[in-house]
Amino acid sequence: MSDFLSSILKNRPFLMDGAMGTELMKRAPQAGPCPETCNLDYPQAVQDVHREYFEAGADAVTTHSFGASPIKLTSAGLEGRARELCAAAARLAAEIRPRGRFVAGDIGPTGKFLKPQGTYSETEFEDGFAVQAEGLAEGGADFILIETMFDLREALCAVRGARKGAPGLPVLASLTFNRTRRGFFTLMGDSLEKCTRALEAESLTAFGANCTLSSADMADLIAEWKPMTKTPLIAQANSGKPEISGGSVVYDQTEDEFLKEIPRLVENGARIIGGCCGTTPSYIRRMAALIGIR
Repeated sequence: MSDFLSSILKNRPFLMDGAMGTELMKRAPQAGPCPETCNLDYPQAVQDVHREYFEAGADAVTTHSFGASPIKLTSAGLEGRARELCAAAARLAAEIRPRGRFVAGDIGPTGKFLKPQGTYSETEFEDGFAVQAEGLAEGGADFILIETMFDLREALCAVRGARKGAPGLPVLASLTFNRTRRGFFTLMGDSLEKCTRALEAESLTAFGANCTLSSADMADLIAEWKPMTKTPLIAQANSGKPEISGGSVVYDQTEDEFLKEIPRLVENGARIIGGCCGTTPSYIRRMAALIGIR
């Protein structure tokens, strides 16, 4: 069994990092044509964010490659540099990775839609994600983390692409859900039951949810999801809903309110936890203490 697989099966939950974008904006406000160019233009700033999360107690940090698929980079005219940007992102994290910690090669959604809603085929998505995964593996990622997917079909394309581009690396997948009167569904209407069947068929190392939901709603989602699967579940909540205040984006769940729900999240069955939008190294430091890292 790999060191990574052994780590996520420990008695305590495996701890991921928190938000990258908002932390990086504090250090590199003059970003280029897309956020991922910071890996080349502001490498020290990217590493500083990773270092803070490792120092806070994170078992793994997530590479700054969320939007670095060729399809998404097309809008910035950088589609031909996807592999380069992903390799740089992974390398920056791997260079400062402490012994016994890990680097998650991050793959986010393309921002486009598959046919018939959009113009792209599954093969085009899959090929683009494969390029992204190749770069992440080249740079030293320990596993691939597919995240914030609002369409199960796209998530499955990313899984296939990741396995094509980075064969041998564990693959994890996380979707984003909305809470409705009928339960939890992705933007494209995928239910927890449907997602479970499809993701289990891929024999993933872990799958789950991130973004959109507060920690309270995420704890409820995990309680509903846990009886459906034996696969380790991921839960990385937002610090509530985003709001504009004084020209800046703020989140309506305070740090204390967010942290209050973490014990319930773990009790309900989350095995890989961390933060998403609005969370900081302080959140991760306190989460580490709650789960017994410090």
